[in-house]
Amino acid sequence: MQRKQAGFTLIELIMVIVLIGILAATALPRYADFTSNARASEISGVSGGLQSAMNVVHAAWLAGGQSSPVTLEGGTSVVVSATGWPTVDSANTSQATATQLYNLLINQPMPSSFTATQTAATGAGTATYTLRASCSISYNAVGGQVTTTTSGC
Repeated sequence: MQRKQAGFTLIELIMVIVLIGILAATALPRYADFTSNARASEISGVSGGLQSAMNVVHAAWLAGGQSSPVTLEGGTSVVVSATGWPTVDSANTSQATATQLYNLLINQPMPSSFTATQTAATGAGTATYTLRASCSISYNAVGGQVTTTTSGC
């Protein structure tokens, strides 16, 4: 009478390990590509929101007689440059930093995955929102230009 064998043979275990290795080798590069695409999409989404908010402020400035500050619906007051674009200006306490400008225009906190820096200039300024070293959004208040860099996301 033969005893019934319990468990797996060594060959069966080796085959399972080889199959798991093959699956991991093909899935890992795809996962890395998805994370890069997700970061680029996040940058594009935030950039689009900022550009839309800037355009609303500029349109309100044009429609309201080209005076500063511009008061938006809901009573939000935004200081604008001589050309009608929101400023990043150390003299304006409501939007002296890039983070404050983002929170004011988008009306919600800046995502925690971003870091914000600014170069303040009287009546203008530049705000930069960085997700990674070469994955960022830059806003120049002089002409209202929003530049998005997604090459290294």
